[in-house]
Amino acid sequence: MPKTNLLKEEPELLPIKEATKKLGQGFSRRSILRRIDSGEWKEKIHWVDDRRIGAQRRAIKINITEVKKIRDIPAGKR
Repeated sequence: MPKTNLLKEEPELLPIKEATKKLGQGFSRRSILRRIDSGEWKEKIHWVDDRRIGAQRRAIKINITEVKKIRDIPAGKR
């Protein structure tokens, strides 16, 4: 029997600036930060804070793979 790859899909993590371009209309820098701050997007699922220890500013990276899964669900059923 051939072995299959049962590992999870590798997440595509992008900084906010690149994520806005990849996601397109409706995902500006401000709207992404609003979704993070409101708790709509969960840390370690939809985004990660990739800053060094002791750094003041957040270095947010967006998990494009998970965000696209959300977009596949109709707005009325989210």
